[in-house]
Amino acid sequence: MSSPLTSADTLADHLIAEIASLDGKPYEEIGVPTFFITEDLTAAPPVRAVDDALGARFARLARALATRSPALQSTDIGNLMEVFADREFPGFDAVTPHRRLFEPDAHPAPSDLSLPPTAPPVLTEIAEGMAGSRAIRAVNFHATPLYHAAEFRRQIAAYARAFEPVTPANFAAAIAGDWPYARPGLIPMLFEGFRDNLDVMLPILEEYGFVGWFFVPSIFLGLSPHEQRPFAAVHDLDPALQDEYPGERIALTWEEAREIRRRGHVFACHTRTHSAVTADTPLAMLEDEIVVAKAEMEAALGGEVDIFCWLGGTAIGEHPEADRLLRESGFRYLFSNFKIQRLQ
Repeated sequence: MSSPLTSADTLADHLIAEIASLDGKPYEEIGVPTFFITEDLTAAPPVRAVDDALGARFARLARALATRSPALQSTDIGNLMEVFADREFPGFDAVTPHRRLFEPDAHPAPSDLSLPPTAPPVLTEIAEGMAGSRAIRAVNFHATPLYHAAEFRRQIAAYARAFEPVTPANFAAAIAGDWPYARPGLIPMLFEGFRDNLDVMLPILEEYGFVGWFFVPSIFLGLSPHEQRPFAAVHDLDPALQDEYPGERIALTWEEAREIRRRGHVFACHTRTHSAVTADTPLAMLEDEIVVAKAEMEAALGGEVDIFCWLGGTAIGEHPEADRLLRESGFRYLFSNFKIQRLQ
């Protein structure tokens, strides 16, 4: 075993190299591990209970990266979260070539969450959330083609040895910090609504007892097969690199979605047209992407949809008008880049 990485400069060098190695990942068709910090906006802020070394381990990496690169952007933080998850997900060594960034005896004391004053506040929020046992593991999938089925199976089998499934029944407890299991919870997230999520990934998830969380743009599932590829090409929807459905549809149908939901899986609204929100987004577009999308999904699924996620992962507090519409239309939860926020 290598010796502990005690130098902040050495740690930063290794961390930057690990982040650079992410550039070659085919994000269209692999699982990407990450963490979400839960935040209940309907309750008083939780008392910070630093009883988990997870927060201190994250703070150590965040401190090294923020000291080296003070002007961190959201993408940099997302990359840090992914590299950290690569190291922290038990059993993940079986499916990743990444080298270990630190050894257990190099960890600081659990109370050491200090970061440089130039670090973005969200880094401190993440570290405190992990230290306070408010972290939920997730793995993000988009397209899940058959030619990666063996790799998906190895990955999900490793997760099954380490994690409990996050389900509709225990999700509220996870948000509230009342997780009732000894093992951490895991959310497998399936973005966009691609047909291969049903054909390839869902049987694997069900075999190992996981609930699939489907984040779909509501308009995509209603398009005719000949409209789906052109729509995907201009709306940042990335199907598998090798087309396994030539001349056929690439999206789920609403009938398939209803059956998936009947089997206990979760559907969330990923806007109507796979859109991001900016300071210049007009009100009419916000209403279409939030209010119309919710009504469209609920009518098609025959039941309530109370989870929302923007393209780009905007959180509550970043766009007041969007926040208002999310609450008024009845969404209870918002998934963003680094948080799961309970809205009401």
